Amino acid sequence: MPTAGAVPRALTEKASTATPLLITRRARLGDLDTVNALHRRCSLDTRFARYATGRRELKISEWSHLVHPAAGSTWLTVLPHAPDTAVALTHLLKTRTAHTYELAILIEDGWQNQGLGSRLTAQALAEATAQGCRTLTASFGASNRRATAIMRRLGIPIPAPADGVIDISVRLPERS
Repeated sequence: MPTAGAVPRALTEKASTATPLLITRRARLGDLDTVNALHRRCSLDTRFARYATGRRELKISEWSHLVHPAAGSTWLTVLPHAPDTAVALTHLLKTRTAHTYELAILIEDGWQNQGLGSRLTAQALAEATAQGCRTLTASFGASNRRATAIMRRLGIPIPAPADGVIDISVRLPERS
């Protein structure tokens, strides 16, 4: 992903008027209200698919950790005409295991099934590789058909669920 303020090509769609439909940028500490508004607009099913719970908001302490550079990277996908309206939240977080990152994405219900999850996942995979990540993990409920479909489209094998959860672990190519 690019630095703050830049718009990655893979995540910016162009309308016929050449106006971006969506902009993905690095999240900032001051985005907590925007992120919590996104959570409140998401259905219980969507929030449960992301968190395995129906949580409606993040606490400032949680958000502070998620946006701190030492934790990894967090991006917001926003509407260009309403930059305080997020439609997706992407986390690429470092784990306790060296060179291993965890991917997690939340997409507002009305923006699902339009390819946004696939684009955010592909961009996160590219960024993880650029950062020297060797293994990418993701966990999601076995009933999360969208996440399963994204992984299959990317050629990532889907293991059998354990206790209703699918845990993905993908070896990434070493950066050149």
